[in-house]
Amino acid sequence: MTEFALETLLATPEGWRSFARKAAEGWPDAPPLAIVFALVNASAQIEAIFAEGSPSRIAAQHGFRVAGLLSADLYAIESLGLPRSRASDLARYWRTHDDYFLTL
Repeated sequence: MTEFALETLLATPEGWRSFARKAAEGWPDAPPLAIVFALVNASAQIEAIFAEGSPSRIAAQHGFRVAGLLSADLYAIESLGLPRSRASDLARYWRTHDDYFLTL
C-alpha cells in the first residue's frame, strides 16, 4: 500500500486528493490505520528523497495532511460507536456521515 501511496502522491500535483478513497476501495479488508500508515510512510520517504524546495515535497505535505484527516475520521467513527476495523467501514462512514473524501 505504501508503494501505491507513493505512486498516487507523485503521479500528479492533485494525486493526493484521491488516495484515501482509492485505498479504501482497493483494500476494503485492510485495517484503516494501514491506510494512514502507508500515507505517512510514503510522505516521509518523499521528504527523505527530494530536496527542500522540490515540488515533490508539496506532495508529502499533502500526504501528511490527509493522514491527519483520516485519523480524525477514525476518531469520529470510534466516538459514534460505529464499526471501524476495516477500510470498508471507513468508506461507509464517508457515505453516511462525512463525504469529504468522496468529493475531494
